Amino acid sequence: TGIEEDRENGLATVEAIRMIRENLPGVHVVLGVSNVSFGLSPAARIVLNSVFLHDCCQAGMDAAIVSPAKILPLAKISEEHQQVCRDLIHDRRRFENGVCVYDPLTELTKLFEGVSAKEARASGPQLSDLPIEERLKQHIIDGERIGLEDALKIGLEHYQPLEIINTFLLDGMKVVGELFGSGQMQLPFVLQSAETMKSAVAFLEPLMDKLEGAEAGQRSGKARFLIATVKGDVHDIGKNLVDIILTNNGYEVINLGIKQPVEAIIEAQRQHNADCIAMSGLLVKSTAFMKDNLEAFNDAGISVPVILGGAALTPRFVNKDCREVYRGQVIYGRDAFADLRFMDAYVAARDAGQWDNQAGFLGGAPEGLGLDAAAGPDTAGEPVTAAPAAAETTAASTTPNDHRSEAVPEEPALQPPFWGSHVLTEAEIPLEEVFAYLDRNALFAGQWQLRKAQGQSREDYEAMLAEKAEPVLQQWMERCMAEQLLTPRVAYGYYPCGREGNSLVVFDPANLQAGDAPSKGSRELGRFALPRQRSGNRYCIADFYRDASTDGEGRLQPTDVLPMQAVTMGERATAFARELFQGDRYSDYLYFHGLGVQMAEALAEWVHARIRRDLGFADPVGMPLRDVLAQRYRGSRYSFGYPACPNVADSRQQLAWLAADRIGLSMDDSDQLEPEQSTTALVALHSQARYFSA
Repeated sequence: TGIEEDRENGLATVEAIRMIRENLPGVHVVLGVSNVSFGLSPAARIVLNSVFLHDCCQAGMDAAIVSPAKILPLAKISEEHQQVCRDLIHDRRRFENGVCVYDPLTELTKLFEGVSAKEARASGPQLSDLPIEERLKQHIIDGERIGLEDALKIGLEHYQPLEIINTFLLDGMKVVGELFGSGQMQLPFVLQSAETMKSAVAFLEPLMDKLEGAEAGQRSGKARFLIATVKGDVHDIGKNLVDIILTNNGYEVINLGIKQPVEAIIEAQRQHNADCIAMSGLLVKSTAFMKDNLEAFNDAGISVPVILGGAALTPRFVNKDCREVYRGQVIYGRDAFADLRFMDAYVAARDAGQWDNQAGFLGGAPEGLGLDAAAGPDTAGEPVTAAPAAAETTAASTTPNDHRSEAVPEEPALQPPFWGSHVLTEAEIPLEEVFAYLDRNALFAGQWQLRKAQGQSREDYEAMLAEKAEPVLQQWMERCMAEQLLTPRVAYGYYPCGREGNSLVVFDPANLQAGDAPSKGSRELGRFALPRQRSGNRYCIADFYRDASTDGEGRLQPTDVLPMQAVTMGERATAFARELFQGDRYSDYLYFHGLGVQMAEALAEWVHARIRRDLGFADPVGMPLRDVLAQRYRGSRYSFGYPACPNVADSRQQLAWLAADRIGLSMDDSDQLEPEQSTTALVALHSQARYFSA
């Protein structure tokens, strides 16, 4: 307002929050933020509200009443504007001889005079105001393709095409990498920059002299990079991100695809003579293939550096176990930009005569490459190749270790609505209902990698998601429904079962009718051998079902019901993701692939809720999704490949019993589900059934 008695209201509010936090533990603070900016123009209000919100959060505010559409992440507000706002909040007027010579309220009003709210939300200088060299670089940093060709045409008046690429465009990608590494830019925006880079190169390539910057027959990039997902692994998102980042930073990438046997990798290396080989894999079993492949590389006389990356790997496993196997250098690829940093350092050292394939960096490895972490700590992702076998041995044991856990008493058997399996097609599964089970946190932070930056407040992060992620998600949800890009299908059913020791025995439901007791299904179909905890409550999944009985001839008889489910988002999802990648639509590829993966999980939640309802444990009407994701319902579902049921191959008999081929779901020779966006699970409705590590 400018009224003298109001000048310190902002400062008093911040200090009051801090005092409440320090002196009244357990008391929470909620604040209506926009009161601080009444009377200012809409543009000035957006900026002042944002700075005030941040400062109140830092002081200890718990919750705010504020419109996300009317604030900005602090990183998008210039230092000058932040400083003036803080001067206003803290009443840092300056006086000389009783006369005010600096009034932040006046300064803020001047800064935003004639500025619209939309303009206030725009960041950075106008591209057209920059020198052409900076403009080209900024196009890449901003991922801005509008006006790109015009800027390139101006650039061509002064520079050769290759010079534009190697100097200005690659400089822009370097800044993008630095912003990503420092947490100031999230992956989707990195991919927008990569798309812009790809468009710029595509525009310039036809204008290049074939011999420009190189002799005939010389390689087209800084170096040649060969990458593949190893045998038996269908996951390609990480590998493709590496392809995108390296390609758009000047490297020639040969991408062999998924499920590549070592023979194919060796043959490709002989054909292309790559400067570096990268192997990717998501599965624990992929780590064993990687070690075997390294030994095969030795036998084939290959010694170029090899990068290993994927969710199942840790620095310790790569830098210690794998380095001991290979004659050349093995590098842990934490992410695409870690691969890029290594390649830049490696190529520079090689060209300077400071690299040896056996010894590595002759002048010492540059900092930040993680090449010295040979004995880092174990982590949850550390591959332990003997674990499944050990688990099966424990499960099959006939020692007292197979006794039922005392924490899991038997409960009455449940009555299913039918016996055997049933199929639901996309016509019977409302996609909007499945969207209601979508875990946005897993999608945004996990799949899309829109993660909270170091030092970023929760409020700023939530505002960023509201502005950047939610509109993208809404667009993709609408497109998926309009174009049938996701075709959800489910095979689920109820099977007679019984516990025997650490095994869950499954029986044939063929002779059972709705309403029959499980004991009438007597022919054993097969069994799941499951590990038991060695201490604590000694849980085993088999304990969540009633003990099998025996007939007069000593044959096992079922006493309980086993719900099973298999879900898929369909082959169309996999094919469309591939089309996006091959069409250089990198950010769309990331968005859609991640959405498909999380929608498979959402579909699993949807059918799991249906099973609970079928068996008399329906969720309360209006149960919040956060309660569903926190497992605040009865029972659990267990997927093979996790510690409590580690044998992935067990999904094969599960799919056979459910006749999952009716929904287009199968397993390949390496026990991987196809299509990729698919899951299977056993369901337990016991009151004590929860997740645990065996």
